[in-house]
Amino acid sequence: MRRTPPAGTALAAALALTAAAIVSPGNAVGSPPAAPSTEASRASAATEAAGADAAARYLADVTWLADPAREGRGVGTAGLAAAAEWLEARFAALGLAPGLPGGYRQRLEVPVGVRVEAGTRLVVDDRELVRGEDYEITGFSAAGAAGGPVVPVGYGVVAPELGRDDYAGVDLAGKIALVRRFVPAGEGFADPAAAQRYGDLRLKAFTARERGAVALLVTDLPEGEEIDEAPLPSLHVERRGDAGIPVLVLAREAARPLFAGDHRAELNVALSWEKAAADNIVGVLRADPARRRAGAIVLGAHYDHLGFGGPGSLSPESTEPHHGADDNASGVAALLETAHRLRDVPRERDVWFVAFTGEESGLFGSTELVRQPPPGLVVADAVAMINFDMVGRLREDRLSVLGGDSASEWAALLPALCAELALQCATSGDGYGPSDQTPFYAAGVPVLHFFTGAHDDYHKPSDRPETINAAGGARIADLASRVVATLAAREVGLTYQRVAPPPPSGADMRSYGAGLGTVPDYVGPPEGTSGVLLAGTRPGGPADKAGMRRGDLLVELAGTPIRDIHDLMFVLRAAKPAQTSSAVVVRDGERVTLTVTFDQARR
Repeated sequence: MRRTPPAGTALAAALALTAAAIVSPGNAVGSPPAAPSTEASRASAATEAAGADAAARYLADVTWLADPAREGRGVGTAGLAAAAEWLEARFAALGLAPGLPGGYRQRLEVPVGVRVEAGTRLVVDDRELVRGEDYEITGFSAAGAAGGPVVPVGYGVVAPELGRDDYAGVDLAGKIALVRRFVPAGEGFADPAAAQRYGDLRLKAFTARERGAVALLVTDLPEGEEIDEAPLPSLHVERRGDAGIPVLVLAREAARPLFAGDHRAELNVALSWEKAAADNIVGVLRADPARRRAGAIVLGAHYDHLGFGGPGSLSPESTEPHHGADDNASGVAALLETAHRLRDVPRERDVWFVAFTGEESGLFGSTELVRQPPPGLVVADAVAMINFDMVGRLREDRLSVLGGDSASEWAALLPALCAELALQCATSGDGYGPSDQTPFYAAGVPVLHFFTGAHDDYHKPSDRPETINAAGGARIADLASRVVATLAAREVGLTYQRVAPPPPSGADMRSYGAGLGTVPDYVGPPEGTSGVLLAGTRPGGPADKAGMRRGDLLVELAGTPIRDIHDLMFVLRAAKPAQTSSAVVVRDGERVTLTVTFDQARR
């Protein structure tokens, strides 16, 4: 059954004319129709041609973006720069007005690498060790110099529930802690969760720092029977701050002598971080001035990918371009196809189109747009944000629509729109997740994230255009167009619902310890600023009850300075549910002390 467009909505009526255009053959439902009339045959041929045209446009866009010449569209590559230029031209050809005063580009910087500079050294007992052979610097090491006696402290584990405290009776003030990597055998650490928890290098660094250590040395030298040594960790960009002290991992044979006798170490860590300029591409279809309603609609998709691989690759040995056809050339193609469908019909609301950069690096592009919206876009007043991320593998007409709980009206609006296109939409979830809708949801905007599911080619060079269901991707663009039409016809916006999120990795929900109920900002505070920037709080949670709010910078909890998300995690692990403590946030440049009562940690 076809849904009747809202009366007087030109956009919805125009879109309804192409309802069958991209329902691919074999996906139709019901019994075969009676023999069509000549007029019906012509209409059917027209819709089939329209569907074929849409699929061809979609596949052409995916193919261009996922071509090997784009170099995997990694931040800092010439391929991503070429994609930005191409998107500017495509936006202009589609009739999108530039979203920024100077054009379509919103410039930002994305961290892409870290370098060890001259002056880095580690000297133990007058012997200078060789970086790369004897030791390596961790990505979360603080830069700077430190020196002092080397004090072995076992595995550096403090686990009261397991009856273990490696620091008991140890004076580390002004000294360098030496700990064993991973966790001891037995003693409750056979539990994988405990092994992961207490083997975390960030936790070892935090524990040493809080006990006065000026630096931390770590080595894979187990107590008891030795097993094959784990390789030294690679140095890579750590985007969530440093540990507050230098942290180095030593090779086993370099560290072995340090566990007996007296030893002294002097070290200096000199690091520099490389950033690359990148651009969000922003365009807008303006509403008819005579019909304009308050509140814009935002559609987005990220156009960056992994370049030639790196830490995010699931083919870690490969140096081929990671083409990113589904992730996320498919989403960009859907964004462009949606603009194609909306450009020639009247609009009651402004519709913004954003091709985001820096998504794979940590939602840098979408976070920047929410923090620094272009003139004319008031994020807080936006009706909704629709995100396309991995929409190129539609199978059996099944589409995941994430964010269905972000507005109370989605449950009533979406089923009929999906049915119009014979899509089986599974709608659920809050607005949080590892994609570009998250900063918008954290800012109070209802969201949807269209997603056709995971597959074996994810984050591999094999994510190529030939794997894409172009007709399916075009159908998803048609669905988005209908959602926009429905939202544009509403006299009022949607009812935003705050939902308790499953937080990003490293936040404060876990299987033990205490819960605070904060939603950390994905990108974090400005460079050089310590603390945890809050994107929001869990409704009714401890942080919410204490008066914390979006934009606060949490800098102290339970008397412990909070430098980054890891410090917050470690403090909460040591806290108890129902424990009352103080929290200090920086709000509008002023330190504000709040009283918080922790609740049960949540998984």
